[in-house]
Amino acid sequence: MIHTSYTVGISTGEFKALQTVMVDQKEWVENVLKDRARIATIDVTNAYTQFKINRGEAITAVGSTAIIEAALAEGVVGIAT
Repeated sequence: MIHTSYTVGISTGEFKALQTVMVDQKEWVENVLKDRARIATIDVTNAYTQFKINRGEAITAVGSTAIIEAALAEGVVGIAT
């Protein structure tokens, strides 16, 4: 499994402003990113499943990562540009 991390820079003013509305900015950012990834995983899984059903083909990919990789490889979904 590949672990990806992101570094986000904000100004001192932005940081101080965020301190007035949230306790832990890092946790908030992580939660937002993980929830969006969860939703994207569901969307890709649904699209791939429907694609395979429509073609009458078996789904041989096992697990969410394998399904996402298969959906990308088979052109069901693409990388956002």
